[in-house]
Amino acid sequence: MNQPNTISVSQLTRSIRGILEETFEGIRVTGEISNFKHHSSGHRYFTLKDEGAQIACTMWRTRTLGFLPADGMKVVVFGNISVYPPQGKYQIDCVTMMPLGKGDLHQAFELLKEKLLKLGFFDPERKRPLPLFPLKVGVITSPTGAAVRDIFSTLERRMPACEILFRPTLVQGDGAAEDIAEAIYQLNELECDVIIAGRGGGSLEDLWAFNTEIVARAIYDSYVPIISAVGHETDVTIADFVADVRAATPTAAAELVTPRTKHQYLQILDSTGAMLTRRMEMALRDAQYLVEDFAGSSVFKRLEGKLREHHSTLNSSELFLEKSLHRLLKDRRNQLYSLQARARSIHPMLPLQRGFAMVRSGERIIKNNESLEDFNNIEIVRHREIAKAEIIKVLKNNEIQVVKNEK
Repeated sequence: MNQPNTISVSQLTRSIRGILEETFEGIRVTGEISNFKHHSSGHRYFTLKDEGAQIACTMWRTRTLGFLPADGMKVVVFGNISVYPPQGKYQIDCVTMMPLGKGDLHQAFELLKEKLLKLGFFDPERKRPLPLFPLKVGVITSPTGAAVRDIFSTLERRMPACEILFRPTLVQGDGAAEDIAEAIYQLNELECDVIIAGRGGGSLEDLWAFNTEIVARAIYDSYVPIISAVGHETDVTIADFVADVRAATPTAAAELVTPRTKHQYLQILDSTGAMLTRRMEMALRDAQYLVEDFAGSSVFKRLEGKLREHHSTLNSSELFLEKSLHRLLKDRRNQLYSLQARARSIHPMLPLQRGFAMVRSGERIIKNNESLEDFNNIEIVRHREIAKAEIIKVLKNNEIQVVKNEK
């Protein structure tokens, strides 16, 4: 039975949870990692401590990390305080985590470098050559820095014909690594010939997005050759090791993409055309010498004699064929005349010219074996006239036939 002015453990825990989670939301905490565990589920569990205290931390697998945490490494985490009521414990739910000091950054750099080296990310055999004549160049960098201006001006000056696909990205701070990786995958889908990914110089912290595993894996997975152009000549990042080619500066990257300028290509075309012309002239001259030598040889003379013989044979054959064709045409012409005469002799209208007449009903000619009794009206067709008649009576056995004329 509850006593007056008391609350349950759950009520107390809920109250504490509400106060802590509302008060400590979006906090940054620095400390040293201990008892770091990367669970098989992908979640990370560790303790963050300093000289006077420690706190449990959780970083879920959906949160990306740009380095490999290790015990003893000093880091800064960004997240929220969360309370786990069943055990009455509070912890930091980490959203991001970064090494704190330069020494820790170098340690994280070396740890990731060693891991990727073992995975084969740096193998020279997997790196592809740059295209000789790229027509579509992808550019990944900040839209406001000097790097984008240097890349654009160099490409436009050296190769105005190439198309530039610019993907603006964050290049430092929270979310930069994820944005750069996403940009690489997007430009792969657009089928660029080559991709330049980079930024201007800066401190190790400023360049850290290019030292992350997520960017390294995106470069490794790319089907398109990638030039890494991060910082100045002395700056080296993980992206430089994984990329197909490393450029000392963004300007140098644009020059690598266009190994020859427009004018150099025109000069190459001119010199190639002149070389081909010279070679063609030499080939024609050699062929002429060869023909002349062959024309003066005994083999050619024998061949010439054979050709004359064949020519004479062809002439004889041509005369024979011509005479045979004439005879054939004459025979066919005579046959045609004969057929024409025969056709005229059997023409049905020919007897009309000799005084005979033709009897018809409509378009039908009445034959001798047909009786006129079967018709009412007839036409009597002579050579130059047609008489229309009505059948009144038909007389048999040489009787006289009486008709009524209707000319």
